[in-house]
Amino acid sequence: MKTNLLLCNGIEENNIYDKKHFSIEKLDSISSDANVNIQIEDISRAFLKNLSQRIIDFLEIAAYIYAADSAKARGKGWSENGTRENWQREFNFIIGVRDYEFWQDEKIIASLKSILNFLSDDSYSFDFRKLSKDRSYQEYLALDETADFNFKNPDKVIMFSGGLDSLSGAIESLEKGERTVLVSHRSFPSIDKRQRDLSNQLKAIYPNQIIHIPVWLNKDKNLFREYTQRTRSFLYATLGTVVSSLLNCNKICFYENGIVSLNLPVADEVLRARASRTTHPVFLHKFSELASFVCNEEKIIDNPFIFCTKKNVIQKIESSKKSALIGYSCSCTHTKSQTKSQWHCGGCSQCIDRKIAIESLGLSKYDPDVDYVENVFIGERKEGYDKNMATNFARHVIELAKISEIDFSKKFNLEISRAVRPFKNKREAAAEFYRIHSEFGDYASQTIISKLNQYASELFSGSLPNSSMLALVAGQAHTKSVWINYATQIVNILTASIPKVFKSTTPKNEPHLQEYCDGVLSTHFDDLVREFPFLRWASRMTKPDWSNDELNLWVELKYIREKKDIRQITEDIAADITKYSDNNRFILFVIYDPLHLVEYENKFKSEMTDRENVIISFIR
Repeated sequence: MKTNLLLCNGIEENNIYDKKHFSIEKLDSISSDANVNIQIEDISRAFLKNLSQRIIDFLEIAAYIYAADSAKARGKGWSENGTRENWQREFNFIIGVRDYEFWQDEKIIASLKSILNFLSDDSYSFDFRKLSKDRSYQEYLALDETADFNFKNPDKVIMFSGGLDSLSGAIESLEKGERTVLVSHRSFPSIDKRQRDLSNQLKAIYPNQIIHIPVWLNKDKNLFREYTQRTRSFLYATLGTVVSSLLNCNKICFYENGIVSLNLPVADEVLRARASRTTHPVFLHKFSELASFVCNEEKIIDNPFIFCTKKNVIQKIESSKKSALIGYSCSCTHTKSQTKSQWHCGGCSQCIDRKIAIESLGLSKYDPDVDYVENVFIGERKEGYDKNMATNFARHVIELAKISEIDFSKKFNLEISRAVRPFKNKREAAAEFYRIHSEFGDYASQTIISKLNQYASELFSGSLPNSSMLALVAGQAHTKSVWINYATQIVNILTASIPKVFKSTTPKNEPHLQEYCDGVLSTHFDDLVREFPFLRWASRMTKPDWSNDELNLWVELKYIREKKDIRQITEDIAADITKYSDNNRFILFVIYDPLHLVEYENKFKSEMTDRENVIISFIR
């Protein structure tokens, strides 16, 4: 796999790097033929003196990271239980900067790498060089001599996406009489219009309290190859930091409900870096430290809604008597495909979350169904993501509605223990995270049940599309793949631990590897049993390495040490599939291949995984 080399701000490396091993991309926001374009709009000339060279560097670095994230596609293996290598990418940045002494500091580089690895699950390196040719920093600014900047030192900078959460946060701030700056990242004209319309509505209600600063950052068309773009939040937070420095304000707020902030895995589609960590407490904490270093003053970047559900967020809008503004907001993640008349796709998790919360409060008149391309509850869903999201969402909320605090802590131990790190009272924070997820499960489940009752006659007559959310739930499609989620948790835990433990050594043999894995898995799963049960097939007795009796799941661990092992393991897996399938078992095969001896993973798996009850995952 090639290493991605990003040459930024006019850096030239000529023939030093072999193109057989490096994928080279030039990113530039300085020259006349720049392919990364940045512009901060509606800035008054009075604040230009506050934009330091280091801040300009920060803005460009964030822009290049975002552009590279979008330009370099991830492998397709992740969608088919592929390896970390298929999903992860390696980025080597060489960037020309103005404040060279600051950016070459190992502490700053370590901070950048730590934040970006957490956000995207990719590997980063940075080589900063002195910038050879600069442009005027004013070229990044669209000056507006009529801009109203009569008040200095505003109370708060709010990252304003135009969604329900940022709208609710803005209203809460403005109701307190706070002078508020709304910062928006604009990449498409449709998003720009929506954000402007909503900010204008707020300005009319709260005159002389709001400044809205849109920031354009767009890229050439050939830099759009990867849709996940997990570093967008790094860019977004950087934009807030730049604007806060311009306006002498040290408080920056992301308003997003805690369910989305933690983003516990709802489905197989949102594992690892596929699950956005835009406002995760760890990211905000890490970024606050970096922003404080860059600005040479404390920057507080937090999320006041971290212990709120989407329902709580909407209740704040309702209590302030501003429910009419709900229709001006947009929560859909598929913004690129929005139309002028329909802002919501109806298929993504955010659309489902929004609609369910609004329905639970009886506020549907402010969020009409015609604004959705497909009706969230009764619309026909596409095969793949849309159908899976509906069933997985239903399964997730039902589980959250009935799960105890102890079981919640066990099931999501890794996610919760990480999320509470920035909090002083970690136990209290963990309890709050359980509370909001339990409340979310309750109201979401009840809303789905209410909709099932509302459309009972249509479900009985079969007049609803079979692929609609309600038809899928009525047919219990949401109960059929719990074992896949459970198996995925096993794979994620072993993927995170095995390579680290055996980084400098190797397991002696397969029993040695199994012994280690048993120790790891036993700390996470009470219902996973070692070497049980025994099964008679033909004239022989056999048993799995682990099993979960309730889910009918059997787990086998294989270890490839030499090329010759591959044939034997292939035969063993084929035999196990026959024996276990005959006994109606689901089967997870975990293959540890540290030397990458299996060159074509998908080819290896293709014939053996052409059945619904088998998963094969590689760990390297």
